[in-house]
Amino acid sequence: MLIIPAIDLQNGEAVRLYQGDYSQKTVYSNDPAAIARGFQDMGAKYLHVVDLDGAKDGNTANIATIRKIRAAISIPIQLGGGIRNAETVAMYLDEIKIDRVILGTIAIKDPDFVRAMLEKHGAEKIVVGVDVRNGMVSTAGWREDSMVDYLEFIESLKVIGVKYIVATDIIKDGSLTSPNWEMYEKIKGINFVVSGGVSCQADVERASDYYAVIVGKAYYEGRIDLAGCLKKRVKRIIPALDIKNGTVVKGVNFVNITNVGDPIEMARNYQAQGADEISILDINGETRGIFLDLVRRIAGELTIPINAAGGIRSIQDFDEVFECGAAKASVSTAIVFDPSLLKQAADKYGSHRIVVAIDAKRHGDKYHVYIKGGSEDTGLDLIEWAKKCESLGAGEILLTSMDGDGTQNGYDIAMTRAVVQSVDIPVIASGGCGKVEDIAEVFAKTGCDAALAASLFHYGKATVSDVRAAIG
Repeated sequence: MLIIPAIDLQNGEAVRLYQGDYSQKTVYSNDPAAIARGFQDMGAKYLHVVDLDGAKDGNTANIATIRKIRAAISIPIQLGGGIRNAETVAMYLDEIKIDRVILGTIAIKDPDFVRAMLEKHGAEKIVVGVDVRNGMVSTAGWREDSMVDYLEFIESLKVIGVKYIVATDIIKDGSLTSPNWEMYEKIKGINFVVSGGVSCQADVERASDYYAVIVGKAYYEGRIDLAGCLKKRVKRIIPALDIKNGTVVKGVNFVNITNVGDPIEMARNYQAQGADEISILDINGETRGIFLDLVRRIAGELTIPINAAGGIRSIQDFDEVFECGAAKASVSTAIVFDPSLLKQAADKYGSHRIVVAIDAKRHGDKYHVYIKGGSEDTGLDLIEWAKKCESLGAGEILLTSMDGDGTQNGYDIAMTRAVVQSVDIPVIASGGCGKVEDIAEVFAKTGCDAALAASLFHYGKATVSDVRAAIG
């Protein structure tokens, strides 16, 4: 569950309205970019921004302020308010590098436009705002009622391929009276963000069953310890699917490869168990078309993020996996030969979508970086390479212990801790997980943000739900 702090913009200022009433506003800052930096420093992984002037009048009145916010932070931003044509969508996504745009009024007035934007930009980039008053969808900055039932509207969005919505009870918004939980319990089969009414930490905790929750006025009014909530965010559990010739395989120490199962079926099963994301690795580069087709099919089945890895050697390769629906892409060998590729990718797509996969093996009291599927020792020191990747724009490091891979003897705690302590970006521990306790240990002893596992799940020794229950 993501905890997403919110900044609402009016006349270049950070404000909050009461129940969507533009005449009942409180101004909190004339420097929204500074607020955004503060949220990032607290540990926020996403930011929610609304152009209130745009929502009301259908324009881009706060564009200069939005640019300043984007320049001030590196975390992803979802933006709504006044986005009602293809040119504005393209400007925000392609020029300003906003990560997701929220379509509101236009979504109910012109569903074909939403469909076209999904086809052009992908379902990871397009969110629909479902603003509800007394069970009906409201539009035009909450000033008009459409007389369309919100559940019927959500069903229609699912049909055209929408994966994410922000669901707001207008009556609750700004009221600090807790969200409309009854409304949210009726929404099924789509990732939705709880919005409106959050008043305390208990509300945030109750929202943990959902994709995300927006925190706004409760933070600005000092009703909630946002930094504390963010620090308590749930660690990610990531099942890994190694793909060869269209099937899932698993090896030991990067060799002795055996078939495990069907990737589509396994991905669906892991999502149902509660996985936070899925890592898909192409270990057989000559079958690129098969792999990309699998990414496309799996992305079409799942609502959780997919990290596509293996065979990425150029910006075009990044383009291909993202066009197939991957939320993130991992790069490894190519950036050893051309580190500038990492910076190019981070600049184009945003650091949060770029994962650097590092395969490492112990050499005395140090660790060396290996490439080409673990077959070649680069001689690079692991810690120095991790630091360099961070400086070039990596958003995460997927760290695999070659000594532990497939052995089910536990993660390399010392190696993982050393990398976590040397960088400020998230580190995903990988290689060696054989039991639930291994995941609990790597979280407790290293401070890593996520744990990747394959054998544990593939061979039925535990489910993602088992792990979640064990780590709390």
